[in-house]
Amino acid sequence: MSSHAKPAPVGKMFIKTGDRVQIISGKDKGREGIVTRVYPVTGKVVIDGLNIVIKHKKGQPTPTNPNPESGKVEVSAPIPTCKVALLNADGKPTRIRMQINPDGTKTRVAVKGGQVIPDPEK
Repeated sequence: MSSHAKPAPVGKMFIKTGDRVQIISGKDKGREGIVTRVYPVTGKVVIDGLNIVIKHKKGQPTPTNPNPESGKVEVSAPIPTCKVALLNADGKPTRIRMQINPDGTKTRVAVKGGQVIPDPEK
């Protein structure tokens, strides 16, 4: 097996870009945010303004910019989806499942209460 093989898919991800989620474990436990990016192959999501890490940026000179800035940059790092919970309409964290409607469409439904969770606006 080569060292450049893609990781196996983690499982089903019911979290989409634009969803409001709450972190349920880790250094940002209890904080809420909006999902800005989803990585379904690795099972991770990026939440705007949470899970901040410092990246050291090296200034790379280009023909248009001979003196670029270098230094420390704060960025939001990916976090595993098992560490976040989707917020329902009441603002409470919930687990979700997929429901197949009679017309064949799929909707996300809260496990407790059965509320339909709408898709986020793009």
